Amino acid sequence: MSDTNGDLVDKALVWLAIESALFKIGRPIYEKVVDDLYEKYHCYIPDCYEHPEYLNEILKGLYGNAHEVIVKSINKQLEEFSYKEPIKRFLEVISQ
Repeated sequence: MSDTNGDLVDKALVWLAIESALFKIGRPIYEKVVDDLYEKYHCYIPDCYEHPEYLNEILKGLYGNAHEVIVKSINKQLEEFSYKEPIKRFLEVISQ
């Protein structure tokens, strides 16, 4: 598997983890995060792989300290892949 394919797989894992964590809380939460990401950064959930700071800021802005529940859910889903440097970095940034 080439690095490009590995990167796409990692991006898809992160994307699915974010969506899953948000949908567990509820569709309106998911939709609000998607809307805010687009409104503020002109990006979508898959773009958070390269820019986890966007997701971090949106979640903190919407939910304050309660954003940690979403971050913990994402962390739990991705923990087995955290040995991969891009995923590790993503998790570190959203956990700040």
